[in-house]
Amino acid sequence: MESKQFKKIYHAAVYVRLSKEDGDVVGASKAESNSISNQRELIRDFLKDKEDIVVVSERVDDGYSGSSFEWPSFKLMMEDIKKGVVECVVVKDLSRFGREYIDSGRYIERLFPAMGVRFIAINDGYDSLEGKDQSDEIIIPFKNLINDAYCRDISVKIRSHLEVKRKNGEFNGAIWR
Repeated sequence: MESKQFKKIYHAAVYVRLSKEDGDVVGASKAESNSISNQRELIRDFLKDKEDIVVVSERVDDGYSGSSFEWPSFKLMMEDIKKGVVECVVVKDLSRFGREYIDSGRYIERLFPAMGVRFIAINDGYDSLEGKDQSDEIIIPFKNLINDAYCRDISVKIRSHLEVKRKNGEFNGAIWR
């Protein structure tokens, strides 16, 4: 007698995020940045032949810093996870998930596994379903640490640039049209 193997189907949330510093949305002329569109396309392309993953939601935080997890769409995704609607999160890479070392690690290494959530970071070649090998134990936290350092570095550069403009008497505020 043949035994059928049943493969678990994961209900996935596609999560895309871009900081306002990285964005290219100009006024109201664009609905979203090119990077958001590109992230979405890369993820959809990756998932097209994954028979065990069904996209049930797409969450977009366009224009939010990666240094905090207080993003509106991220919170909605977490509510979906708590309700059992989503059990897989797919992102382009770890930096698009978040740039804050401690919280990124907390979600990826503690919360998601405890909640039974599969986490996939495409460009980093990470899929929590495939299990951790020794290199993941070192590389994933290291990449999160680098992403955190990058975020802090950009913040310092932006503040120093604004300080130079202020000292030169140049306009430093929002542009009103």
